[in-house]
Amino acid sequence: MSAQQVAIQEFTLTEVFQNFSQIKQNVQHFTETVNQCNVPWNICYVKMAGQLAVYVHCVKPRGDEDWSIKTRCRISMTSIHGKSSFKQFDATFTNKSEFPGQGLTDFITTDELRHNLLISDQIILEARVEILEMTGIDLPPVLKYFNDNEAKEMSDVTLLVEDQKFYVSKFTLAQQSTYFKTLFFGGFKESKESEIALKDMDSDAFQVYLEVLHMEPALSDSCVVDVLELSQMYDSKNVTRVCEDYLINKSKLSTKTKLHIGCLFDLKDLKKSCLESLKTLADVRACMDCGGLENGVKDPEMQSSLTNIFQEIEKKIIAMYHAHFFPRF
Repeated sequence: MSAQQVAIQEFTLTEVFQNFSQIKQNVQHFTETVNQCNVPWNICYVKMAGQLAVYVHCVKPRGDEDWSIKTRCRISMTSIHGKSSFKQFDATFTNKSEFPGQGLTDFITTDELRHNLLISDQIILEARVEILEMTGIDLPPVLKYFNDNEAKEMSDVTLLVEDQKFYVSKFTLAQQSTYFKTLFFGGFKESKESEIALKDMDSDAFQVYLEVLHMEPALSDSCVVDVLELSQMYDSKNVTRVCEDYLINKSKLSTKTKLHIGCLFDLKDLKKSCLESLKTLADVRACMDCGGLENGVKDPEMQSSLTNIFQEIEKKIIAMYHAHFFPRF
């Protein structure tokens, strides 16, 4: 596998440790499983006497049908002050793999952790996974068909995306999208055409967008950003609202990823929910773009908010320290 190979998609898995010293030794621990590229992933870590082992786990069930995923993984541990240690490796996951995880049994020594990174028993573990190639991975099941005879009978316009036809109702789309309202009923020449091509778009993403628009529970962590892009392109406020609710209440994505999405699409309730969930210095640091952490929040206003929260938590910790060791009588 070429080290220069361009990733077709990438994502990060994050675990924030608040009490690292309390992790049991010689026991496999797993982070929350996140669905990316229609495949479940998590991090497995084992704390041993002299070192910490870390593995990226592809949790897709093994079976007779062939599938494979080539990846480039970067594992890092970052202190609450931004100092970090990281290692990178290539890994291929297949249905024939003996073990679901691949990684490093000697990722970092406990001495290095204790002396260089661990502060107040808090630290951040992160794995950035770049998908280089995928074969044999199916798309999620279709919840509502827009290309069968029933859809064709009920439609009054055909939308062509790539080579796929979608039989839809002008009225339904116009109710949910100012773009389609203008396109169908704004006096444009397209309003009289029975088939309209939508260019520069992925047909799979458009399928899920239509499903969500028709109130189907089609969202997942793999596709929610694609749907948000289309909902904002077409000014579909209800679809955007459904996506935001999903991210707040159902998504397993990390707080950093959610904050990034919230800033990208200006989802105020999502940003508020994420900021309110930050309780420790490690929580805040895990959202920042620093040290060994990848794809941190880059929005200037949000960076300022994170810095302010970090400083406020530091002040509280210092105040608690002084109250404990220098009590007033």
